Amino acid sequence: MANNFVRNLLIHIKYPYTALVISAMWISMAFIIGLQEHPQTELLVVLTAICSLIVAVVGFSSPKRS
Repeated sequence: MANNFVRNLLIHIKYPYTALVISAMWISMAFIIGLQEHPQTELLVVLTAICSLIVAVVGFSSPKRS
């Protein structure tokens, strides 16, 4: 019973941090584009999107129940 509580608690704790990491990546990308004279906007958006998908798959997936 205590083991289920810990698993459920980890699910609720993990999601806000994952969303925060994804938000930080996009905000950082916007700052990088703003600071460069000739930014490669398309490349930065595509790379950030790919990284966001990877972080989302890993971060938002719930642990396997046994």
